[in-house]
Amino acid sequence: MFIHQRTIKEEVDFEGVGLHTGTYSKVNLKPAKVGTGIIFILKIDNKKIHINASYKNVVETNRGTTLGSEGYKIYTVEHLLSAIYAHGVDNLYIEIDNIEPPILDGSSIDFYNGILKVGVKKYSAERKRIKIKKPIYFLDSKNDVEMSILPYDGFKVTFNAVFEYGEDKEQSFVLDDIKNYSKDIAPARTFCSFNELDYLKSNNLIKGASLDSGIVFMNDNISLDRINNINDMFDMAVNHKEHYKTLNNVKLRYQDEQVRHKVLDLIGDFSLINGQIIGHIISNKSGHYTNIEFLKKICEESDSSKKYNFNKDQIKKVIPHRDPFLLIDEIIDIVPGEQVLASKKFTKKDYFLEGHFPGNPIVPGVIIIECMAQASCFLSLNLVENRESKMMLLTSIKSSRFIRKVSINETLLLEVNLVKFKLNTALFSGKAKINNEVVAQAEFLATVVEKND
Repeated sequence: MFIHQRTIKEEVDFEGVGLHTGTYSKVNLKPAKVGTGIIFILKIDNKKIHINASYKNVVETNRGTTLGSEGYKIYTVEHLLSAIYAHGVDNLYIEIDNIEPPILDGSSIDFYNGILKVGVKKYSAERKRIKIKKPIYFLDSKNDVEMSILPYDGFKVTFNAVFEYGEDKEQSFVLDDIKNYSKDIAPARTFCSFNELDYLKSNNLIKGASLDSGIVFMNDNISLDRINNINDMFDMAVNHKEHYKTLNNVKLRYQDEQVRHKVLDLIGDFSLINGQIIGHIISNKSGHYTNIEFLKKICEESDSSKKYNFNKDQIKKVIPHRDPFLLIDEIIDIVPGEQVLASKKFTKKDYFLEGHFPGNPIVPGVIIIECMAQASCFLSLNLVENRESKMMLLTSIKSSRFIRKVSINETLLLEVNLVKFKLNTALFSGKAKINNEVVAQAEFLATVVEKND
């Protein structure tokens, strides 16, 4: 079944205090073109730090999922990403002016409704799908966590949890259709136990916590003195009675709100796979750390990690180059929106070798860069709509280095990475290798234009 890539129709804003850092932030969600992915743009220190929403950029998982790049971090991204995934949005810029999105009411319902209000739009391009064709299992005996993902024609989550607090300590929930997310999952708030407050506070967490942004479940045998200390720790008015199950008798939205929030978190974490998961996730007591570790294993073992090969005839369907100036023999692999691997073997039939150091022909450096550029063309034109009417022009070589000569009968492995794609202009970083030795590298810009312009 063909699933379209999506973005939002209009910009949408959120603001508030971050749960753990206590910093006030403004978040602006902006539509993004096909193939962009989900990208955080942290505007800080007079810089704009781009951080892809990918499991590869997860740097911390202590009481939340933290993304990082270039020494900068964005904390507690899972609630926002969970709502984005539930809407099927996979192309989005998330501009944020501080290091943590607002916690709002501790759930994802405000994020979900904000996106719902502006609506989503479809692109003609196909969405990346990670279809699970065989069971994959994960065990973390140290943390008593078991996880699995099974073949399933859709997206399903089964979560089993055991809590040390709350009225129902053993809870299970099944989300059998992402369409039910808004009523079954999105309103579920983050939580902790009263006995965890000291630990969280002493570890420099929950600086922005309040009883308007989460649930504090009461443990048994809490002294009045300890309860009164909460006033000093959080500057909140405590109103507790022995029969209360939660601090200040905060009402639960669901009897099993804890496990539903665990599902919310899991969806946010699994969105970092950068695609639509087709499978049934089963989790027994997982948290952020184990979610991410299992996600890595899925990427290693599932069909999403297989190589995608394209021969010359298939390459010609994407890029406009033709012999004798088609300088790619094969696309070895491609990660849409991220990287392409290609190859080119030089022979005496390549016309440019006849007069370039006759008797000892050497591949010109500009030809090697052209090989990289054609590989980047294949990668980029796969990101745009109506690619048949488009072409890609090399507009600037920012830097280049040629480490050793390339001769006849040597095969180049071309590794080209997309660094940034904005306003139809892409920044690439490329390497050319022979037998795993880097022989040339370059950084260059290219722009997608209409063929008739």
